[in-house]
Amino acid sequence: MATYSGAWFEVRHPAGFRVRPSLPSLTAAGVDSAFFDSPDGAVSFYVCAPQWGREPVDIAVNTDTERMVDEHEHRAGDAWIRRYTVAAKDGSYRRSYRDTTRQDGSIRWVVGIRFRDQAAYEHYLPLYRAFKESLVRFAD
Repeated sequence: MATYSGAWFEVRHPAGFRVRPSLPSLTAAGVDSAFFDSPDGAVSFYVCAPQWGREPVDIAVNTDTERMVDEHEHRAGDAWIRRYTVAAKDGSYRRSYRDTTRQDGSIRWVVGIRFRDQAAYEHYLPLYRAFKESLVRFAD
């Protein structure tokens, strides 16, 4: 595993994955989000963990090419957790996210996985779980 540090987070990812920094931080040097692509292109992990709440526009649903296939929201302590899955209309991939937002909206972070097919998802699931569990968010 390798460690990647964004502006307000740190996460461990498989060493062979290519890192694609995404949303530049609005409050510090570095990025608020990044993608981590497997060498075979079968999966991509995602994290967005800004200092404050921020819309993760780099994973917005493109209604021309994608559709929402599942969405659930529940409260956990002082936060809302929204889990959702998006699928390509042509069937070429799915992507699933866990979006956690503090009730007052001040803090938000998202982790997710995009996968080519169920076999790729199952193959990479242990690495994805380790990725999610390794996320450390920084405070000022």
